[in-house]
Amino acid sequence: MRVPVEQAPFGRVLPYRRSAGGRPEPGCAELVRSRGWIVDLGQRGLAELLLGLSAVTALREVTPELPMHYSGPEADLLRRCGIPVESAKHTWGPHVVRTATRSPVRFRVDPDEPQTWLDQLGSDEVEVHAALPMRHYLAVEQSLGTRLTADAAPLPRFTSRRTADRWHVVFVAVPGWPRNLEFQLADFAAVAAELVAGIDAPWRFSVVTTRSATAPGAFDGLPADLHREPGTLACLDLFASAELVVGTDSGLTQLAALAERADGTGPQVVGLYSRHAHTKWITGLTGHHAIATRFAQMLALADREAGPADLADTTWGAAADLRSVQPELVADFAARCAGWR
Repeated sequence: MRVPVEQAPFGRVLPYRRSAGGRPEPGCAELVRSRGWIVDLGQRGLAELLLGLSAVTALREVTPELPMHYSGPEADLLRRCGIPVESAKHTWGPHVVRTATRSPVRFRVDPDEPQTWLDQLGSDEVEVHAALPMRHYLAVEQSLGTRLTADAAPLPRFTSRRTADRWHVVFVAVPGWPRNLEFQLADFAAVAAELVAGIDAPWRFSVVTTRSATAPGAFDGLPADLHREPGTLACLDLFASAELVVGTDSGLTQLAALAERADGTGPQVVGLYSRHAHTKWITGLTGHHAIATRFAQMLALADREAGPADLADTTWGAAADLRSVQPELVADFAARCAGWR
């Protein structure tokens, strides 16, 4: 996004004017071309894996001829990745993507490290690269010392053979931390009820939730199916069959935004952010939208995370509580994103 300098969030100014064709200082690109590379994404969750794959995108640009291999707990999912991997091995260790070369150059991808990057466009305007994929991508670009090609959302998509079902909505009701600040099943049911009341259509709702989730009668009278902890591949196909996905700030919601059908399209996705910066923990794709609490918006402006010790319900109150967001607002915004209003 481009904003006046006085409205720019906290961030680090790029040492070169990228939008004007500037290039970073020479780096390790030639070493990477000769020795290959390894990307260590750590033993983190699905969101960190998906958004961190932008570093793989960057490195593949300078070594397009080198086969890649993945090892980690999401091997089945990586076989559906738009970046072709020659092999994907299931392990319980960290997520690792590497070239099949000896002595590869190691890159460690940590979501806590890269700051928002600001590209100075002129004396009164800056381009803001706040989404985590572009943060990683630009960090690798500077390490390589080579101007890369992407200007936004440098992420691989994940393919599905499913086609979109008209009026199919998927809710990702997998709570993050703290659970009491997230939308609950009853809140998603209220959003569904608002959609049904506002538009006369043959609605179908699918709800991805945990095995232990209980909300007796929440979706009574609504055409809804509950899916209790399906695997990531099952979720990918479910997302691809939807026109709209609304979900908590979780890895599955990020996966929904990266789901790609055979015709190249994907669902419109609305993420609900209670205590993470919505400008950071997002793919940056045009079909990925956000509803954020005031607390999440403050974190975005300050470009920081809120650890467990920093978030006291008694201090922030409703400012950090998604349940203070009216279901009518969520339903209206989601319907507009889907083009129904």
